[in-house]
Amino acid sequence: MRGPLRLALLAAAISALYLYKLDGVGVLSADEPRYAAIGADMAHTGDLVTPKLWGSYWFEKPPLVYWMAATGTLAGLNLELAARLPVVLLSLAFLAVSFFLLRSEFGSEAAAVTTFLLATSAGWMAYSQLCLTDLPLAVFFSLSVFLSLPLLRTQPQTASIPLRFVALGLCLGLAVLAKALVPLALALPFFWFLRRFRRYWWLAILSCTIIALPWYWAAYSRNGYPFIQELFIKHHLERLYSPALQHVHSWYYYVPVLLIALFPWTPLLGLFAWKQPVWDERRRFLLVIFVFGFVIFSASLNKLPGYLLPLLPCVFTLIGAQFETRSISELSRWWLLASALLIGTIPMIAPILPESLNLGHFSSSGFHGLTLLDFLCVLIPILVALFTRPSWSGLLLVLCVVAGGIYMKYVAYPILDEQVSARGMWRRMKGVADRVCDGGTNRTWLFGLEFYRGSTFPVCGTGKFDFMLRSPVGTASPQLVPTRLSER
Repeated sequence: MRGPLRLALLAAAISALYLYKLDGVGVLSADEPRYAAIGADMAHTGDLVTPKLWGSYWFEKPPLVYWMAATGTLAGLNLELAARLPVVLLSLAFLAVSFFLLRSEFGSEAAAVTTFLLATSAGWMAYSQLCLTDLPLAVFFSLSVFLSLPLLRTQPQTASIPLRFVALGLCLGLAVLAKALVPLALALPFFWFLRRFRRYWWLAILSCTIIALPWYWAAYSRNGYPFIQELFIKHHLERLYSPALQHVHSWYYYVPVLLIALFPWTPLLGLFAWKQPVWDERRRFLLVIFVFGFVIFSASLNKLPGYLLPLLPCVFTLIGAQFETRSISELSRWWLLASALLIGTIPMIAPILPESLNLGHFSSSGFHGLTLLDFLCVLIPILVALFTRPSWSGLLLVLCVVAGGIYMKYVAYPILDEQVSARGMWRRMKGVADRVCDGGTNRTWLFGLEFYRGSTFPVCGTGKFDFMLRSPVGTASPQLVPTRLSER
C-alpha cells in the first residue's frame, strides 16, 4: 500500500462508497429520526442550546450531532442528506487526519493498513452513514488517543508538549459535546500513561472545559434540574443498572458485536499471535484503552452495538502497528485468504440484510441463490488473495470491499427503504396522514413516520380519525387500519 497514487486511489474509492446512495434509504432505528428532527428544529428556530423534539424538551444527548444536522439543514439539503452528510464528511476527515498522525508515529505502511482497514470495516462504515452520536464520539475520542501517542516516547522538555495537551483537550471537549461523560470515563487510562506529564494536565482540562462547558452551563441555566435529571442521572447512571431503558443484554454481548464490527477483517485479530514487536508504551496504551472501554461497556446493563465504535480505531491501530518494522509483503497470503472468504460473502449478505434487520435476527428467506455476477463477486477476492503479489493483495482486497459495499447498497437499499425504513410507508400513507391517529405503534416506526410528517401523531381516542396506525404483536412494521374496522 505504498505510493501516493495507491493511497489516492483507495481514498477516492472509499469516499465514493461512503457517498454513494447516502440518501438511498430513509431514516433507520428509533434514534436517527429523532436526532435529525432535533437538528432541523435547531436550524429553523435558531435555538442551539435547548434540544426539542416536536416542541418537547429532549435532553437524552448533548448537542454536537444536532448541530451537525442543523448545518446540513441550513445548507438546503434534503431530509436524509442534511442529517447524514455532515457525519460522513466528519468520518472521511477523521480517516485522513488519522493517516497522517499514525504515519508520523508508526510509518506509512502501518498508517495505511490501519486507516483503510478501519474505513472498510462493517462497524465504521455502518455508523458513518447514520445521523447518530456514536461516530462523532468515536472520532474525537480517537483523535485524543492518537495525539497522546507521541507523548509516550517524548522527553518532558520537548517544546511541542503544551500544544499537544491543548489539542488533546480540545478533542475531548468535542467528544463531551457528542456524548457527555462517556469519553471522560474512557479517558481515565490517560492519567496513568501520561502521569509524567502531570504538570501539563491543566492545559488539557482547561481546553476541554472551554469547548464543552458553555453549552452545558447554558442548557442548565435555561432548563434547570430537569436537564441534569434527564441527561446525567437517567441516561448515564441509570443506564448502568436500570432495565427501564430497554437495551438490556448479557455480559458477553460485545464479543460477537466486536467480531461483526471488524468484518471482513476479523481474521486479522490472529495477527496478535504473529511474531510480535516489542510491546512498547504506545501499544500498551492502545491495548489498555480498548480493554478498559470494553469492560466498562460490558459491565453496563444496557448495551447497544454503537457503544463499541470508539474502541475500533485502537484495535485497527494495533493491527496496523504490526507493520511498523516489517512490510505487508512479509504477511502470509493465508491471513488475507481468510478475510477474502468473508469479503466473498457480501453478495450473499446483501439480499438477506433487509429481512434480518426487519425481524431483528438473522433470516435467510431473502436469499434465492447466486447469479453469475454474484458468483464472480465471491470468486474475485479469493483469487486476489491466492495469486496476486503480496504487496498488491491488501490494496486489491480493500477495493473488493468497496465494490462489495456499493453492490450491497444497490441491492439492499431499495428493499430497506420499503420494508425497514419509515420512508417507504410514509410514501404510501402521506395522502391521509392528517386523518391518522396512533393506536399503539412500534417506537422505531413511530419516530420515523413522525420525522417525515413533521409532527407527532395524535393518540387515538383524542378526536375523530379515519385511520389508526398500530403495530400487531410480533410484526415489526405497523398497519394502517380504518378506524371503523378497528372498532369491530
